Amino acid sequence: MERSMEFAEFERKYGLTLDSQQAAAVQAVEGPVLLLAVPGSGKTTVLVSRIGYMRFARGIPAEKILTMTYTVAAAGDMRRRFAALFGAQAAEELEFRTINGVCSRIIRLYERRLGRTAFRLLETGEQVALLGELYRQRAGEFAPEGTVKALGAAITYVKNQMLGEEQLSEVSVEGVDFSPFYRAYCTALRERRCMDYDDQMVYALEILRRYPELLREIQKRYTYFCVDEAQDTSKIQHRIVHLLSSQSKNIFMVGDEDQSIYGFRAAFPQALTGFDRLYPGAQILYLERNYRSNARIVEAADRFIQKNENRKPKHMVPTRPAGELVREIQVYNRQKQYRYLETLARTCDQETAVLYRDNDSALPLIDLLDRSGTPYRCRQVEGSFFTNRVVRDICDMLRFADDPWDGALFLNFYYKLGAGISRLAAQEAVQQCSREGETILGYIAGLESVSAWTRRQCKALGTHFENLRGERADKAVYRIVHFMGYGAYLEERGMDTGKAELLEALGEQAADPRALLARLVELEAVVRAGGSGEDSPLILSTIHSSKGLEYERVILMDVADGIFPKALPDKSASQEEKDAYEEERRLFYVGMTRARESLAVITFRKDGLRSAFSRELFPEKKPPAAKPAAIPAAGSRRAAQPDQGYVDGARVRHRQFGPGTILGRTGDIAAISFDSGTCKRLSMSTALRMGQLTKEV
Repeated sequence: MERSMEFAEFERKYGLTLDSQQAAAVQAVEGPVLLLAVPGSGKTTVLVSRIGYMRFARGIPAEKILTMTYTVAAAGDMRRRFAALFGAQAAEELEFRTINGVCSRIIRLYERRLGRTAFRLLETGEQVALLGELYRQRAGEFAPEGTVKALGAAITYVKNQMLGEEQLSEVSVEGVDFSPFYRAYCTALRERRCMDYDDQMVYALEILRRYPELLREIQKRYTYFCVDEAQDTSKIQHRIVHLLSSQSKNIFMVGDEDQSIYGFRAAFPQALTGFDRLYPGAQILYLERNYRSNARIVEAADRFIQKNENRKPKHMVPTRPAGELVREIQVYNRQKQYRYLETLARTCDQETAVLYRDNDSALPLIDLLDRSGTPYRCRQVEGSFFTNRVVRDICDMLRFADDPWDGALFLNFYYKLGAGISRLAAQEAVQQCSREGETILGYIAGLESVSAWTRRQCKALGTHFENLRGERADKAVYRIVHFMGYGAYLEERGMDTGKAELLEALGEQAADPRALLARLVELEAVVRAGGSGEDSPLILSTIHSSKGLEYERVILMDVADGIFPKALPDKSASQEEKDAYEEERRLFYVGMTRARESLAVITFRKDGLRSAFSRELFPEKKPPAAKPAAIPAAGSRRAAQPDQGYVDGARVRHRQFGPGTILGRTGDIAAISFDSGTCKRLSMSTALRMGQLTKEV
């Protein structure tokens, strides 16, 4: 055993400079300890310093220490950080593992000690194939990429949350009856004598419970346990860690419930908020000093997260001076947002991360950047948008408009347009129609066997399909969703209309539906390539993918109710809905705290795109009370009014709506008839202040 040394000597020897909270955490070696670490507080430095302190100041053997973290990459990074401080040889003597890796070791130990063979671990590709096979058997069609991914995520959630048979109904996957699908999947695994990645934890926990002698063997080997990123750890993982450390009680858990953003992967932040109940006599320590961001960013982020209820009482404290204010970038709508960011990208000369909630948010921006040849980097963009059911449906309809005799396309969507077309009528029309004769919809419109209402609907749909063929693509998509019944179909089934809105945004750059369909093929390849400039200062990333990273400048986009946050709970909201909203708030907080020097949030002026989050950050200021008008001195002239000349009948030009004529005014509000055929009521003061309106000479 190495000789012990005082903490001050340890700090000097290894060149450590720790603040008082960090030093207290490093020296907390015995018993259960929870360290709650705010963003940018140096938690990894503390964790590796603590392991070094255990080894070289307290003389604890390396083989007695087991350090667990969330991902293989994080475990490797921790080993490298330890090696940088204490040497490569010392790092090699230690175990840095994922919890899944520990579970795999438990299963191997079971095989050796009991002479039994566990199930074979299913490779990722094999699992995807099995999910696709089961879906095809049940649905009679190939599974979209997004559906396979959603099924895999739901299965992971069930196993990590340790849900019982009666709780399966709580889990939903769009377009799939999940409970029977899950049972069929588990049966297929057993029949093939296989286990998936998450089964490693299920079986490891069962082994530890069923064979106490194996548990004691592991507890004898390891007497000090460290868990990093504990807020991302699932219920079953916490249960395993609790069992392993139950003998020695030496568990050091590091995390931050305010940064728990993986609820869809069954992250269990309740293990942190309830740590002292699970581990009686536990110490709760804090790292509250943020060394990353300027003081204004820290203060704004701290004010925001304080409103969450499911958290420990702590504050993030700045250590750096005040820098730039957190900025609000106001644009009219999402399209203006993409244009603003494209313009910024062209002249971007400092590290700038554009962060968003979902991968799909970046697609219209990537489209613009690719069209203009502007370089950017993109982190972990997936291509499931292009195989999504809603996107496929709309694309099928766009193709059908070009070929209204295509029976295969028609049978994919006929029942989704609310025209009352029976399967029998659809099949008859498909069989009877050919390109030399009547269209499929025209045929059904003439059938006596269908109702008069259905005949009228089919005639109207035929006209719609004919008209959208020559429209700009965004208008064609809008027509399908809002005028042809498809939007009502999505709403009735509680399906997300966001994909259709993004398809409409992409369509704005396409002259007609054919051009959009061709562009989607190109864009899918662009997205999967992951960016066009390895050295570009502009980074596009989801907030989830940016966790643990930091950037000079951060811009948060798509901050609007229904997008980010995804949903707002009302007074009758369930606890589950309230918890989901708190996670949305945590995600926004994580996005804010990625910024070092500059943080901006894009907000929208268009009705329906306001955000509860941005209203918190940028509360609207009440206008000052009006002062009595001063009486001008004799002979003086009043200052010209800014809206002087904008009278009834005046010709004007609006930046968005084009040229028009003022029909009349009531105070500040002007009714304007635009030459495009639309009529708008606008605030003159706002339109003039924002430079949206000018007089035509």
